[in-house]
Amino acid sequence: MAHDIVLKNGLVVTPNGVIRGGVAIEGEQIVAVGASPSLGQAKRTIDVGEKIIFPGTFDPHVHFGIADRFGDDAMTEDFLRDTKDCLIGGVTTIATTTLIGQEPLPQLFDQALQCGTGHSWCDFKITCVVNTLDQVADIPEVAHKGGVSYKFFTGYAGSQAEAFGMNPEGITPAFFHQACEQLARCGPPTFAKIHAEDPYVRGILIDRLRQTGRADQLTAWAESSPAWAESVQVYTYGLIANQLRVPLYPVHISAAHTVETVKQLRSQGLNVVGETVACFLNTTAPEMDAKGMGGKAKIQPPIRFATDRERLWQGLQEGSLSVVGTDSLTYSASFKTDGDFWDCRVGINLQVADTLPLMFNEGINTGRIDLVTLAKVLSENAAKLYGVYPKKGALTLGADADIVVIDPEKEAVLGVDRMRSRADYSLWEGRRVKGIPVMTFLRGGLVMENGEIVGQAPSGRFVGQVVQPRGL
Repeated sequence: MAHDIVLKNGLVVTPNGVIRGGVAIEGEQIVAVGASPSLGQAKRTIDVGEKIIFPGTFDPHVHFGIADRFGDDAMTEDFLRDTKDCLIGGVTTIATTTLIGQEPLPQLFDQALQCGTGHSWCDFKITCVVNTLDQVADIPEVAHKGGVSYKFFTGYAGSQAEAFGMNPEGITPAFFHQACEQLARCGPPTFAKIHAEDPYVRGILIDRLRQTGRADQLTAWAESSPAWAESVQVYTYGLIANQLRVPLYPVHISAAHTVETVKQLRSQGLNVVGETVACFLNTTAPEMDAKGMGGKAKIQPPIRFATDRERLWQGLQEGSLSVVGTDSLTYSASFKTDGDFWDCRVGINLQVADTLPLMFNEGINTGRIDLVTLAKVLSENAAKLYGVYPKKGALTLGADADIVVIDPEKEAVLGVDRMRSRADYSLWEGRRVKGIPVMTFLRGGLVMENGEIVGQAPSGRFVGQVVQPRGL
């Protein structure tokens, strides 16, 4: 019998290496990977002409529903409109946070699930933001619903913590210890995410630096968060999580110092999975200042310096850093440019359309990493962490046919013209890159071709697996 689709004559990036050939798809699954002549007949055969057949990528760090507007309606609209950019960039699975508040965690989880169902153009997971001890007690119930990741804003204290619905003390080690007890009760694949960044010294430095009136605002912002600020919390919270045998996932690692800390902890046997984000790998604070990006490039922790950027790339190569996300929000420019730089909200807007082109251009074309490493940090490692590998994250038999075809010779100029979301600015406006996604398949369906959405309607689904905590 003929397969539904065969992609042939490409360079297929598998977990074990790159092979010449293609993949065969039946329904939603990959049924063969190998040399083109071995794949058999198909109802539709696509000759990709030496392009790269790559696993659909997994962005584990997205925030929907908490940008220009807050709430369920905003989150639903984000799913409906902004996940189109995921397909443009070859992203077939995301993990977005719940709304942030003090409501029961199961309620917040169910709200996010409802917002995404029927509205997302890509598959999705949900990360619960945990702010209160009552929510800590809710973790096993949410795990039973299929929620495996839990976010703790350990880098927030005082008024910033209160704005997120937390006690002004923030997420203390005692609080986090109790949360890890609940996660330990749930067992794999549940894990803890932390925003690691000392909030106390940073608060003092921000107050001082904002008085200087410096023109190089983003460089000053980088100086407000010391090089060791992340490491202090990665070390402290990493030891707590390790005692209770809970994986620790520090998000958006920005500093060279932190890469060394993660490397040291991993060498001691601690299960620390380090994430960095695409913007930290592709620019510096002085570069963004030179472009006049101001508040548009204000993220916490900050975009830093060339030595940090190069150490992050080295961390990906050596395995100290395992995952690349984006920390995408859906801010419009007005929330980043109106008023004083020091008072504007932190966070960068949608990056999902540009991550793969940027990583290919700066990683593959420069020889910093190879294709197999790129597939691991953009897809495989996140899928393993979330407990959905090999269903997601690899081109292998039985996996979902989530595939992106990359033209390594195609050049493009990045900017809002490539986006199909509501985004009205890009950090990368005018940046020329080489290596562009030209096709995206979601569970066997062609959903993006040559930069345009070709799917008829949103077909993304929640990717869940039930965790059975002890005592439930």
